Amino acid sequence: MLFKKITKTFIMTLFVSCALLTSCDDDEDTIVKVDDIPTLASKNADLSTLVSALQKADLVTALQADGPFTVFAPSNTAFQKLLDSKAAWNSLDDIPVATLEAVLKYHVVTSQALSTDLSDNQEITTLGGGKLTVDLTNGVKIESTSYVTATVTTADVKASNGVVHVIDEVLLMDDLPKDITDLAIGTDNLSTLVAALKKADLVSALQADGPFTVFAPTNDAFQALLDSNSDWNSLDDIPVETLTQVLLFHVLDQKVLSTDLTDTYVNTLAKGPNDEPLSLQVEVTGGVQFNGDSAPIDVNILGSNGVVHTIDKVMLPPNVVTIASNNSAFSSLVAALTDSRHTTDFVALLTGDGPYTIFAPTNDAFQALLDSDPSWNTIADIPIGTLDAVLKYHVVGSANVQADQLANGDVTTLGGTITIDLTSGAQIQTSSMQTVNIVITDVQGSNGVIHAVDKVLLP
Repeated sequence: MLFKKITKTFIMTLFVSCALLTSCDDDEDTIVKVDDIPTLASKNADLSTLVSALQKADLVTALQADGPFTVFAPSNTAFQKLLDSKAAWNSLDDIPVATLEAVLKYHVVTSQALSTDLSDNQEITTLGGGKLTVDLTNGVKIESTSYVTATVTTADVKASNGVVHVIDEVLLMDDLPKDITDLAIGTDNLSTLVAALKKADLVSALQADGPFTVFAPTNDAFQALLDSNSDWNSLDDIPVETLTQVLLFHVLDQKVLSTDLTDTYVNTLAKGPNDEPLSLQVEVTGGVQFNGDSAPIDVNILGSNGVVHTIDKVMLPPNVVTIASNNSAFSSLVAALTDSRHTTDFVALLTGDGPYTIFAPTNDAFQALLDSDPSWNTIADIPIGTLDAVLKYHVVGSANVQADQLANGDVTTLGGTITIDLTSGAQIQTSSMQTVNIVITDVQGSNGVIHAVDKVLLP
């Protein structure tokens, strides 16, 4: 009888133990793992824009760290309000990465704060160093330094590494990084430039990461451009294609401060023949000038994606004649081209559509030519027939050949044949047995390209 009782007790104990073990196993299988903040946000359809913003700003990994963090998470509606408030922003793609990163960090605190931990008028320091102020007078509100006030619509959403409070506004700080377009929009004297950028649909392009350098014509500069053309009374009268090319000619795809400027040519975003970037002449000797006759007003206005220099004249993309005319190193060439004795109108010829490749002798090259004949003291002393033949010998018609396209062999010019020889650097062999060095390459104009040479080519 005792055996039976022991056996019965043992069986009941074993059954209960097994039941408890099974129950424990089931509990382990059903443990809910709490997500980190980015994962939590990705599962909330109303935070999808925030998730996209975190991805674009490369902040997902940072918010997957141990933390703890407090995130004031703007809803999709909040982000749409922000986009609607900025004429230049239609989507997240239009917000520069640096700006978006700064804005998002302004919503993150590097400690955990539940709504019950907040106090009225409490000042909070965010991940980016900015300040937020808590207002508990009517619900939970968060105020930014730019006086944007957001209401917490859903509080205390707990994550494995912190807590999320959903808010109805995107918080902005006073020192929000401004891209180049924002700088222009905020400058009264650049309102015409802003209107031109909008007409040419270039606003988004200048909100990209860059870096860019923009030579920004003032309102007066644009008015002077309109006054110079009897067909243009307003921006609406300038063809979009023309306006686009002009504006892109004022933009470099690099950040160039005023202290970086030297006597040189730089590539702009405007395009010439074969989609080659148009060259902008920069002169600093004797005073800073751009494109021959435009001067800076204010320099080194820094934005999040580059720098702006305001200038006093709208710069028009130059053709090969204008390039030569603007550069004092080619003054002898210009004098030769415009000699009144010519029957060939070289200026009219070389301002045509082209494209042309021109090997342009420097002033020193012309002086060496004059020194070679005792009877030649100036360009006017050279017989016009000789001068005509010599000038044509420097021009290749119907071709825009940059330095990287030059190849060994004969090239036909308007005045005869020259031979390109690259075996010992970039050189030209003439039919008169000269060896001429190409000393400057790829000065690109709207209708052709110029390479400077150190001797006048003689057929």
